[in-house]
Amino acid sequence: MAIDSLATPLGMKPKVAGKPKGFAVPRVLLAIVSFGIALFLAYAALQSSRRSGLPVAVVPIERDRSTIGDSPRAPADEPVSSRPEGSRASAAQVETESGVRVVRQNGGQVPGAAVIRVPDAPRAEANAVALSVAPEPRLTERIPLGLLPKVGEDGTLPRQFYARPFADTAKPRIAVVLTGVGVSARSTSDAVTRLPGDFTLAFAPYGRDLESQVFRARRDGHEVLLQIPMEPFDFPDSDPGPHTLRAGGSSKENIDRLHWLMTRFPGYVGLMNYMGGKLLSTPGALQPVLDEVGRRGLLFLDDGTTPRSMAPDIGKRLNLPVLQADRTMDATGSARPLAAMLEEAEGLAQRQGRAIITVPALSANIETLISWEADLARRNIVIAPLSAILEARAP
Repeated sequence: MAIDSLATPLGMKPKVAGKPKGFAVPRVLLAIVSFGIALFLAYAALQSSRRSGLPVAVVPIERDRSTIGDSPRAPADEPVSSRPEGSRASAAQVETESGVRVVRQNGGQVPGAAVIRVPDAPRAEANAVALSVAPEPRLTERIPLGLLPKVGEDGTLPRQFYARPFADTAKPRIAVVLTGVGVSARSTSDAVTRLPGDFTLAFAPYGRDLESQVFRARRDGHEVLLQIPMEPFDFPDSDPGPHTLRAGGSSKENIDRLHWLMTRFPGYVGLMNYMGGKLLSTPGALQPVLDEVGRRGLLFLDDGTTPRSMAPDIGKRLNLPVLQADRTMDATGSARPLAAMLEEAEGLAQRQGRAIITVPALSANIETLISWEADLARRNIVIAPLSAILEARAP
């Protein structure tokens, strides 16, 4: 028995010495065909790109044997680039130094410089101020409806704590109050992000996601008011909305409605009327409301649309700071052009040191206010938050 047969497993024939191993011909043919197809597809893609005019990058791949086994790095005595530091490279320089050859249709040249215009971002103020987080626990009372502002045990008033800081100045000042904020998402975003923080924003109580919107407004430095729906003379033909304070309502009923409105969001320095000609001219119904406003350390803004308003007189008796707008724009913007009202406000500010105007938060009005404010400094007038007007009342 041959020795090789002893190493052969049982049941298998021993190998025949000298017989050559088989060659996998089908596998070789498959590899050749696959390579040919890949080469053809690459060539077809190149021709298609040339016909379409798209640039084609041909990149030589070389292995730098000097870096094998180590991380690639430039030699210590050779500069990485021949360009001076801080200089700008042209497109041709970038292509040359990158080692990428770009094939263009009909031998086209490297394109020249291109100008890309980016839309203006929201303006960043030099004196940007983020207001304190609201609600402040020391100035908050919890009731079943939600959170109400209150005077702190140390005497801190919400109208002071939540106010926007203002550097005192002898320059005439104008408080611009945007009304109806929170109703339209677009105009609210424009008012919050595009207007400087010195503009005061009065939020309607019926908007969606009010707390989040007010948070954004205060984060961007805007002082905030809460608009309170009050009964007009032609109610219910003109209806300010749910929870309207009524001239014929009892004190308890009106205070309950007022509390519902006041719990809509925290962080406001005061309240202002929305409509309300009849309530504002009815002392018996108005006084309990203003008494509650003062008891909670807030201010009140009368929009000035009711000639017979009793708010200023009642405010004096209650020691409540009541401000009255000097000029008010109609909610539709149809009564008087905003530009004319702004010119009148400037004249008032120059004569009496301060002026208050209210403007509906409509996109067109916001655009006008942005242009107007940008040029206001040349006339030596400043925009002030509403709370700053308390310090500049006419003698």
